[in-house]
Amino acid sequence: MRVSRSTTVVWTIIAIGCASASRTAQAPASAARAPLGARLTADAPTGAPVPLRIDPNARVVRSLVPNLPAATYWPAQADRGERVFNGTCAACHARAQFIGQTFVDAWNDRRVSDFYTLIRSTMPVNDPGSLKDEEYLAVVSYLLKANHAAAGTDSLAADSGTVRGRRIAVKAP
Repeated sequence: MRVSRSTTVVWTIIAIGCASASRTAQAPASAARAPLGARLTADAPTGAPVPLRIDPNARVVRSLVPNLPAATYWPAQADRGERVFNGTCAACHARAQFIGQTFVDAWNDRRVSDFYTLIRSTMPVNDPGSLKDEEYLAVVSYLLKANHAAAGTDSLAADSGTVRGRRIAVKAP
């Protein structure tokens, strides 16, 4: 019996998908964290809490990468990010969620790309992905600045090594 090339390709893709799914399922429990959620706080300018549809079984794997070089922020990009944060993010998020010890504990020594991808795919909660890439990157840059990361001479860019090959290195004020 002769097997067509397309049949072979399909079965190969299925086998690879199953193998990678089983590896993901075997990730250590300590590497799995509950996803971030957006919750209105009592001091939020928009008022009462809004219930969100969140899968309670969902997990985000964020590995520690202390061996990567620390990410820096560009001051002009961080200033734009502060304006975006105040105009969009602050409607649901208290500044304390992302500036200070809570952010340091959750994101220090994690990849910048993990944080960028998370906010890019989930925020704003009423229209995820609706901001421009430059706006999401500006918010990341602002949060690096607000959490005392080192300033640099280059801005963050979605297709650059500064996002994929750098870690968040911040400290609480």
